[in-house]
Amino acid sequence: MAYQLEITQGDWPAEEFAKGVEGILAESMVLTLATAGPEYGPHANLAFFAHDEDMVLYFVSERSTRHSRNLGEEVRAAATVFLPPPVFGEQLRGVQLTGSAGEAWGRQAEAAMAAYQRRYPAFAQDPEVRHQFLTGAGAAALYRFQVERLTAVDEPHFGRRNYLRARVLRG
Repeated sequence: MAYQLEITQGDWPAEEFAKGVEGILAESMVLTLATAGPEYGPHANLAFFAHDEDMVLYFVSERSTRHSRNLGEEVRAAATVFLPPPVFGEQLRGVQLTGSAGEAWGRQAEAAMAAYQRRYPAFAQDPEVRHQFLTGAGAAALYRFQVERLTAVDEPHFGRRNYLRARVLRG
């Protein structure tokens, strides 16, 4: 783990908290990303995602989408990742994330490609498609979401309605 969590609300060991958050991220494949732009205002979309050991999430999107255009003007973003509860109102598990997001270039694109292919081995196996993603030559691009703060609820592990908040610290 190349990051640390600084607990800002709640009383839980940071390493256990991080394991709980990473477990939720590992069990869910889709995030909801919230962006805002000057022309159309707030917007939310769904995207498949991957993440790395530095609490950076990666997703793929076409540059023409509203959320991609929004990120071209405003890098601040929020996301949520959650798992469906087995029963209404019980055993909630999810993470709310805030940070900055944008198109991945250079080494960031390579890190995004590596994380994405670890999670989705069939992704960009064609050399031309891979080249387009790594050079930014295609209509779709790799994006990175660097998490700065998060709130997690994991009732089976942290207790009922125990919302824990943390800042993400990197070396």
